[in-house]
Amino acid sequence: MYDTQGDIQLYIEKKIKGLLEDPMNEYQDPNWVQAATLFKHVVVPCENYRYESLYALAKDITTESELHNNKVVYQTISGMYNQKVIDLNDAIEDCEVFKYDSLIDTIKKWMMDYKNQY
Repeated sequence: MYDTQGDIQLYIEKKIKGLLEDPMNEYQDPNWVQAATLFKHVVVPCENYRYESLYALAKDITTESELHNNKVVYQTISGMYNQKVIDLNDAIEDCEVFKYDSLIDTIKKWMMDYKNQY
């Protein structure tokens, strides 16, 4: 059973890391948002997933999010149903700023729990 759990943890880690490192296009959520969301839903609830490699991955996610102040600016494209991600400095009309502070805070809490446990 321990081998299976390790395989599952490694698979999850690879998928999250792949999201974080994958080149994104401007019509999808930024990689750090996707990686943080998956981490929150798959790793945080599992108390037995307390590995140094996951801690390092959580640190990479939070570092990347802090580079963007935990925010993403989405611009609505006229005549299209979707939005694209733009730089905060380029924000004009038809833009929405989404703050991902609570998402990142969840991961930071997991990191603190990890450090306190080990």
